[in-house]
Amino acid sequence: MAGSVKIETTFTLTYPDGSTRKLAKTATVTNLSDLESSEIAIAASATNIIWDPTVEATERMASFDFLALISDGILDVEFTANEAAATEELDTKRLIDAIPLMLGADDSFYGHTASNAFGGTLDVIDKIRVKEPAAAARRLIIIMGKKSA
Repeated sequence: MAGSVKIETTFTLTYPDGSTRKLAKTATVTNLSDLESSEIAIAASATNIIWDPTVEATERMASFDFLALISDGILDVEFTANEAAATEELDTKRLIDAIPLMLGADDSFYGHTASNAFGGTLDVIDKIRVKEPAAAARRLIIIMGKKSA
């Protein structure tokens, strides 16, 4: 397929008086090999590695400039930086139904102090895992891309 893919994120805020405010941002991917979109099943109470290019030879994307995770319910997401090192850093976020978690880069700090998260070493996210904490099967949409040069 020729042509480019446009990734557009739009948030519309609707106030009690009926007025709205729209916030939109667009990124373009011109090479389709630099875009991955999938939907996966997460079993009840399961923990799944959803992206790990350091050990998964089948990962299409070795890095990303854009990530969106959208779940149909509660999922806990774990991001690992500096994988398998003594200074391995884990960061978690909770997804809730239909509210996307988006990142504009795969950058992440490790080796920081408790009072200065930016005082460590800037590295990249090496692995992403999700855990389903509510004993209910979930669906997770993953959109990952590299920005066009």
